Amino acid sequence: MNIVSLTLGIAAILYIFTYIFHQSGFDRFHTKSERIYRCVADVKFGNTVEKLTNSQIPLAETALNDLPEVEAATRLFYDEKVNLEIENKCFYENIFWYAEGNFFQIFDFNLLSGDKNTVLTEPNTIILTENYSKQLFGIENPIGKIIKVKELQNSFRVTGILENIPANSHLQFKFLASFKSIPNERLKRMSDWGNFASLYTYLLLNENTNISSFKKKYNDFPNDYVNGMLKNLNLSLAQFARDGNYFDHRLQPLNEIYLDPVFSDQIHKYGNKQHLVILAIIALFILIIACLNFINLSTAFSSLRAKEIGIKKVIGSSKNKLIVQILSETFLQCSIALISALVILFFGLSVLNQFTDIDIEYQYFYNTYSILTILLIPVVITAMAGIYPAIIISKFNPVVSLKGNLLNRGAKLYMRNGLVAFQFIVFIVLVCSTILVKKQLLFLRSQNPGFNKENVLIVKNSRQLKDKRLIFKDELLKSPDVLSASYTSALPSMFDDASNMFQVPNSNEKVILNRIFVDEDFEKTLKIEIAEGSFFTEERGNENNNALVNRKAAEMLGWRDIQDKVIYDFNYRKQYNIIGIVEDFNIKSFKEEILPFIIRKEAQHDYLAVRIQPQSAVSVVKLIEEKWKQFNMKSVLDYEFLDRSFDNQYKAEVRLGKMVGLFSFISILIACFGLFGLVSFIANRKVKEIGIRKVNGAKVSEILTMLNKDFIKWVVIAFVIAAPIAYYAMNKWLENFAYKTTLSWWIFALAGVLALGIALLTVSFQSWKAATRNPVEALRYE
Repeated sequence: MNIVSLTLGIAAILYIFTYIFHQSGFDRFHTKSERIYRCVADVKFGNTVEKLTNSQIPLAETALNDLPEVEAATRLFYDEKVNLEIENKCFYENIFWYAEGNFFQIFDFNLLSGDKNTVLTEPNTIILTENYSKQLFGIENPIGKIIKVKELQNSFRVTGILENIPANSHLQFKFLASFKSIPNERLKRMSDWGNFASLYTYLLLNENTNISSFKKKYNDFPNDYVNGMLKNLNLSLAQFARDGNYFDHRLQPLNEIYLDPVFSDQIHKYGNKQHLVILAIIALFILIIACLNFINLSTAFSSLRAKEIGIKKVIGSSKNKLIVQILSETFLQCSIALISALVILFFGLSVLNQFTDIDIEYQYFYNTYSILTILLIPVVITAMAGIYPAIIISKFNPVVSLKGNLLNRGAKLYMRNGLVAFQFIVFIVLVCSTILVKKQLLFLRSQNPGFNKENVLIVKNSRQLKDKRLIFKDELLKSPDVLSASYTSALPSMFDDASNMFQVPNSNEKVILNRIFVDEDFEKTLKIEIAEGSFFTEERGNENNNALVNRKAAEMLGWRDIQDKVIYDFNYRKQYNIIGIVEDFNIKSFKEEILPFIIRKEAQHDYLAVRIQPQSAVSVVKLIEEKWKQFNMKSVLDYEFLDRSFDNQYKAEVRLGKMVGLFSFISILIACFGLFGLVSFIANRKVKEIGIRKVNGAKVSEILTMLNKDFIKWVVIAFVIAAPIAYYAMNKWLENFAYKTTLSWWIFALAGVLALGIALLTVSFQSWKAATRNPVEALRYE
């Protein structure tokens, strides 16, 4: 049983730590990764606080000119929802990336073809990853081939082939166009300070730069430029700061981007640092449980080796030799368990990945940290689990050992029971955590988001229809299966944090509001509620000067009604009449607070939301595909159901719940193996005592009670200790959610009952065998 429990424990530990090493190793393959930083901003304006990963267009050049510590600066720009045309084929892409010519001087992505110093220096050039090149051109050499992008009214010549982007890079792209391909007029329109464009800036600092002092210098250097921007708002930087606002420029280390929970966005690939910490703690607990099992069983069954140890001592074996022997045996068992665990992972990796919904590949086990872990596991477990039993066994008195009078009493018994209790403490904490994660997910999914997400299909790239968008919508509405349809710039779970600065006339207060553009059918398509006023209508005529706000924005502006309410938009330099207030609805997940936003009218936009009859999804999808081909022969249709997209926001929490549940099961399985072996030993040691009690009239129930009561007592003690630990840990996890479930008493009660039930089942099986055994067999040789 020792080897079985060690095998399970090692397999779980290797799986968890391989995942952790992969997640925490993002972007470290760049040789200059320690000197690369992404430019981000921390902005507070009025009641709005924003953590911005995008940056301003002039920032890179200004930093390079004004700060001698900056060795190089590069920018990545992106467009959205484009079609790449090659001859008669069309390939739809959500993101179209541009990179500056010095991109490869900072990042170590490997070019298979082309000169890294020149591939992105000329306008209208593009490089492709190896896989994407095969997707576009097959086995043909793509160098010199032309790719057309109608949305950008431009064509690009292929100048290089890039090795596929490593999975452990937060930057994930299929191609890069040259930054010089962006028209200068377009860049100029976005080049004002304070305008955070669809752009990312990365700085490479000189070696030996004192990063602490440089961060302070970097935050201060744009103040003059920011002050100029604020003057356009009739503000000074000093007044801006006095009002409690701030505009802080910050540096984010490249190696920390992937796991940074503060500065993140929807464009790049991100992980969850807190989830990794939770998994690391679980792995540590499993390691401790496996080691405690080994200690428990080794010391418990040590009396069976008493005569062996006694004889060896009599013939001259020293204490040190005995310790080395026992440690060698422990190392051998650990090595066998390690090999068995690797075999389990080799054959069961795909099953584990499917269950936990994570993607661990075999190659992840070949990185330096994983190999070191594999090599160190037998050594660490031998040290943790082998030293104590070795010392205990080597101390046996040879005279007592040879007489067979070695008993396990006193302090050793209490320690053994204490180790059992610790295992159940871990189990109860893990079960409570598993139940809470499930309960929180059910809570999030059961909350009213303020709109009806069921039976809504989203055409995500409706922009490809261009001037045929309204006709396409009208064609869909002719079907009895389509109840309504609406064009919009954003939808719940599909929001890019677009925002503008606004001001109420005759007021000095300025606020940042998120913005959404919709048509007049948005209200009935998403079934949002109007708190006051009315939504956009065709009957009212021109609605371009009108807007609605949500209740959160109205409260921020101090509005109790909409009478004579107007608001000025600094970005569009236009004033809007407020015609209504909508009830709050979650444009993002329930992990975040409701955003204050303004809704404006625009008849055609990125997304087309289509509300359909229940049970008509198949026929509507078929209809949309037919109409799409009719109006847009080349573009690929991209669609998704709103409820699925909204629920996918909790994918990380679902994954965490699965992993905690799986490893909770493994931990209790390991504990049960140990408990089963321990009870077997105790029952065998007490076989004569049980026989004598039965001869004297003891009932089976009394024997069961005698054997079980100590274990029940320690499970109860474990529950008393585990409950406050679980309560604290779960409260800390719930702090990540703006909307959270309650920590109900039944979570702890259920975990305690499960622990007690599993302990009783494990113990009672062996206890029943001992209690129902014929006493004659036990006393035959007395």
